[in-house]
Amino acid sequence: MKNILFAVLSLLTGTLILFFPTSCKKTVTRIVTDTVKPAWQQFTVFNSEGMPALSSANIGDTILAIGGSQAYFRIPVNQPGFIPIWGQSLTVGFFSPTAGAPYMDASLCSYATSTGLYVKSDPVYSQYSTLIYTPVFTPGAYNEFVQQAVYPTFASPAAPYPVIRDRYVITPVEAVGNTNQQVRFDLISFDSAQVLGPNGFGDTPHIKQVILDAAPGTIGVTASDYFCAIYYDKFFVQYGGQFFRLDTAGNSKAFGYFPVAYSRNYGIANMFTYGNTLYINSGGVIVASTDEGETWSLVNDYSQTSVGQLTYRNVGDGLYATATDLDSQLWKVVISGNNFSFSELINDGLQYNLITSLTRCGRYVFATSPTGIFYRDTASFNQLKTP
Repeated sequence: MKNILFAVLSLLTGTLILFFPTSCKKTVTRIVTDTVKPAWQQFTVFNSEGMPALSSANIGDTILAIGGSQAYFRIPVNQPGFIPIWGQSLTVGFFSPTAGAPYMDASLCSYATSTGLYVKSDPVYSQYSTLIYTPVFTPGAYNEFVQQAVYPTFASPAAPYPVIRDRYVITPVEAVGNTNQQVRFDLISFDSAQVLGPNGFGDTPHIKQVILDAAPGTIGVTASDYFCAIYYDKFFVQYGGQFFRLDTAGNSKAFGYFPVAYSRNYGIANMFTYGNTLYINSGGVIVASTDEGETWSLVNDYSQTSVGQLTYRNVGDGLYATATDLDSQLWKVVISGNNFSFSELINDGLQYNLITSLTRCGRYVFATSPTGIFYRDTASFNQLKTP
């Protein structure tokens, strides 16, 4: 009897099964499993809960904190399977969604809805406590609180309500008068050791009303955009088409429409550092400050090129750029003088996902996306993509 070779290739499992019937009718089955894995691996804990991952932070080198639209979790990165632990729901509802991505650091999570500003502890153990703040509005004043603001897209690494030293947070509240020249912000300070400590609720937040004046020569606060980032214990705010810097004492400086006089300005939704220099990316128009945001100068204008579509992110000591669309392309960025150079990195397994954050924790770099959480070993993170 002739030997017959049957080969069946499973397209779904990547398994090759070979059947070798012999003349004595004995069948030998060999299973060869495809072990080739993509560079970026995925685990979908947030998918299973219906909560897209929007922001992240490391708690030392052992725990990754993930913030979503409805909850946040801590994930031990040194345990097999990355099983999430110590999670908590956010205070959101159908009519009061989270405004922008939650802000995460090693101690807390902060976010706002249309009804209030929330700061929640981010403990390694199971004790949770929450600070809730709702502004007191002036009767008849135009409400500028969160429901009026337009926030950066989830592709931006900025969360609208960052907290300085786990103690200070700001929020826009209302217009002052009818001239569009002033807007009231509330500066909230609290003792996080008491408010967010093991006992919780042991301190009353202190509120300072800060009046921001539009820069002279401008038409005032006329838009509804809101961006806030923290560097050098200061708030850098784009609001109503105006750019401001505030410190924790409530002192402010107005820069007008843009920190430098330049013909192109696409708003501010991305800031980053490189060495001792602070940068602003405005749709590819790059400006920089070497004195903690006191003065600024034009670096380069990439707005008319594809580079203008990139978002810059600090990951550890490095600077990286990501695409603002679903391509999930990654670049290692090096700045020399006024020039930026880009080296594209492998994104196999991550492609076709919108990157919302990049965080290094332990031996891995984690990328969050509305479609899940991806990770790659730091030893191969900077591997260049080949043509």
